[in-house]
Amino acid sequence: MSRNRTTASSSSSSYSSEIPSPSISTNYEDNTIKFHFKTHGLITIIQLILSTLCLFYIPQQNLLKDPVECLKITNLLLFFVQFIIEIIRWLIYLYNDSSNSGYETKKNSKNFLINFVKNKGMNFIIAWLLTAFAAFVLHLVAILFGASLIHNAQKTLMFAVYVSLLGIFPPAVAFKNHTPYWSRVFSDFRPETIPEKMVYYPTVGTIVGAWAGAIVIPLDWDRPWQEWPISCVISAYIGHVIGSIIASIVCYFNPESSALQKKRE
Repeated sequence: MSRNRTTASSSSSSYSSEIPSPSISTNYEDNTIKFHFKTHGLITIIQLILSTLCLFYIPQQNLLKDPVECLKITNLLLFFVQFIIEIIRWLIYLYNDSSNSGYETKKNSKNFLINFVKNKGMNFIIAWLLTAFAAFVLHLVAILFGASLIHNAQKTLMFAVYVSLLGIFPPAVAFKNHTPYWSRVFSDFRPETIPEKMVYYPTVGTIVGAWAGAIVIPLDWDRPWQEWPISCVISAYIGHVIGSIIASIVCYFNPESSALQKKRE
């Protein structure tokens, strides 16, 4: 009898171990997010329009005449634009994910917002710190590539801040300080999810554009836009626009490989 009980208990324990207990997933490992071209496309268009206004139309000082004063206003405005756009993006991702994961319902907007602040609030804090650090690094890189250490220090700083806000802040919000994600996406060039693709291509476009803009500076064309860092700022902007368009196209034609990224904690 005792042997039968032992056998029964062992079989029940093995059976229970084979069937995992139901739990609420908070890692987004099995969830997917659909790429809604109209929604994501509209956000991209709005972001590009606002970025264009921030650089070419809103500042009273023209970029060609006074790049420092122009970029001061541009960077200040872009600070808020990028912040608001990324909040909208992540609200969409979290909204879709919360409806799939089961730990929060779409109808409970209060819990939804609390969950967003809890899960994404720290992302933005770390993202701003990483953006500031990236601006410092970009400033040093520009000096190493030939920018004046003292004479054009303000121009170089404003350029570094602009590129950092445009290209570094979005992935910093997505990945925070998780090195494996940065390494896989930007070192191995393997963005896998929709959020990763949506930040990968604009970031690469911005960095490549900023670098490519320096090619025309030493040429003897005597054009006003060849003055440092005007050509680099414009080409960084163009690269960002191209990268954003490519990101939307890639996500539209490859939705099957775009599982929602793991929650960045």
